[in-house]
Amino acid sequence: MYPVKNIPGAKAYALPHRENPSIIEFPVQVFQLDGTRNRMRAAQVRAAIVRWEINGKTFAYSYGLVPVSAHRVRGKWVVDSELLCIFDATFIDDRGDGVFRILVPTTLREDLVPAWVKRSGE
Repeated sequence: MYPVKNIPGAKAYALPHRENPSIIEFPVQVFQLDGTRNRMRAAQVRAAIVRWEINGKTFAYSYGLVPVSAHRVRGKWVVDSELLCIFDATFIDDRGDGVFRILVPTTLREDLVPAWVKRSGE
């Protein structure tokens, strides 16, 4: 379901989910963009998550998110419908300190690999 590009020296690990399908619920979010207050509606998505490593050091997580409408039956998710699109997001640890400060609306590309992880492999 989730496209992973070849990045020299990097290993991509698909993270298993406890539930199948793996549904994530995002509550309503209020945020500011360019000084304007905005409101993001609540959303449900089916998620595929990839952990990125170079030389055993985790530096990013990529998410493939498919919007869905779902409900639970006896504690398990049942998907009623899903959109035929995937939204990508990648969180990047830009300093090597375990804090994923950078969020980009795409899957990982070679030019997004932080310098600290490239140096650790030399």
